[in-house]
Amino acid sequence: MEAEEQKSLNLAECTKANLWAPYFKNAEPHLERQWEELIWPVIRDFDFSVTLELAPGGGRNSAKLIPLSREIHLVDVNQYCIETCKERFADYEGPCRIHYHVNDGTSLAAIAADSITTVYTWDSAVHMDKLVIRDYLVEFARVMRSGGQVFLHHSDYGRISDSIEFKKNPHWRSNMSAVLCVDYCAAAGLEVVSQQIIGWGGDTEDLDCISVIRKP
Repeated sequence: MEAEEQKSLNLAECTKANLWAPYFKNAEPHLERQWEELIWPVIRDFDFSVTLELAPGGGRNSAKLIPLSREIHLVDVNQYCIETCKERFADYEGPCRIHYHVNDGTSLAAIAADSITTVYTWDSAVHMDKLVIRDYLVEFARVMRSGGQVFLHHSDYGRISDSIEFKKNPHWRSNMSAVLCVDYCAAAGLEVVSQQIIGWGGDTEDLDCISVIRKP
């Protein structure tokens, strides 16, 4: 299958409005533990001055990031997700400036070059095709400031299967892998600072990877 067709099929699934809605409610109660055990220990020293959250979904991670940030860009290919976030934060009156963007699923055209200090994504990129993540890493290199960091939670199921039919895989994991992340980062001019293999759902001990990435 051609690369563009492969990406298009993955994006077509990810843009379905009703596909994710039930999951948002179910996932919300689990974030506090995930944040305390897996996320915050890794990102506590990041510079959140200007944050980009990729694929915020229903905004449960955004609610954690907004108090840390001076400015935040919420970017999602799914219009439903962005509208959900707008509704969730409609009454927010704090100091952080919130920007909402619906993108094409692989680029960050609305984000200025050398403007972002932290890129963050949790429990979203795990469903993205490896070629989608490859393209995003190139964009991360463009939009981040020198010294900026990426917290990227992605699938490691690609070490087992290269299938693009992610909905047939455990927890809908894509064909991305930790090894591919290192290769894609090198091609994009980014450095992989660390990688941590983690489980998901209690029955898969090595399904995902947390990659911390830096722009030199």
